[in-house]
Amino acid sequence: MITIFLPAFNEAVALPRVVRKFAECLTGLGEPHQFVVLDDGSSDETASVATELSNRYPIELLRHPINLGLGATLRDGIEHLARITNDEDLVVMLDCDDTHEAEFLPAAIKKIREGYDAVLLSRFCAGGSSGNLEPMKKILSMGAGIFLKIFFPIKGVKEYSCCYRVFRAPILKKGVEVFGKDFIRLPHMGFVAAPEILVRLRMLNARITESPFTLRYEQKPGKSKNQPLRSIAGYFALVILYFGKRA
Repeated sequence: MITIFLPAFNEAVALPRVVRKFAECLTGLGEPHQFVVLDDGSSDETASVATELSNRYPIELLRHPINLGLGATLRDGIEHLARITNDEDLVVMLDCDDTHEAEFLPAAIKKIREGYDAVLLSRFCAGGSSGNLEPMKKILSMGAGIFLKIFFPIKGVKEYSCCYRVFRAPILKKGVEVFGKDFIRLPHMGFVAAPEILVRLRMLNARITESPFTLRYEQKPGKSKNQPLRSIAGYFALVILYFGKRA
């Protein structure tokens, strides 16, 4: 079983597109699949759209009564996934804003079945691209990767901040077992949770690699929820918390 985890905040427009594309992709591959949507206190119709979609697709809807941010949503989602998945399962994590395309997923699944614990969909490896992302956002993303690689090097990995990833379920289970509620210690830092997950997996000696994808930022229906200054502060907080540490 492949479980697609979608952290969603005000994604009523994008959610149907994302579910349809990934359901079609995995059905075409003959892969049994399900979706877990965690609505992070949306003020739009995200929850009702997910409920309507569940009549056509295998969707489990979880909800935060108030908006807690991406970090808390990833933390709570991973804890839930650790409970519901089996050891032979895969977990696909991605943004719910229609910027991550399903066409790049089969190659990542193939790689993870070669024996990796995590495959990162990467803009920076050979064949990857940031697409039409604004120049300043490209610079910030590349700079974040360079900065984090200095302190947390992972052989062959350049992409640290993108949420599009495929995991073997056991590595997430191990993370929750070893770190518990502290698997993500900086939930208040929002998007910093994505590289923090990677740092945690590195501490567990997880086998990690990359697979290329092209970011389709122009398909995003709303404005970015990322706060660059908070993210930069979070990267320094990661270094303070984790540099030189093992599980």
